[in-house]
Amino acid sequence: MTKILLWIVVIFAVLVGLRLLNAAKGKRRADRASGDAARTPPPETMVRCARCGVYLPRADAKPSPAGLVCGDPGCAQRG
Repeated sequence: MTKILLWIVVIFAVLVGLRLLNAAKGKRRADRASGDAARTPPPETMVRCARCGVYLPRADAKPSPAGLVCGDPGCAQRG
């Protein structure tokens, strides 16, 4: 009977150890993921070309009298 109790205690101790190890790995993984999220640049605002309707980042858009345009030479033919 004592051998059975000893094995139950040993198995329980191993399971608790594995659980603690898995929790530590999960915390490291979460810390690494939050660090990566802090390094990604914020998303750019997208605008629509006034001539052809293509969406492009605001930094790439060129101002014109009609509004913001994409600046592509074939823009007028697409729209």
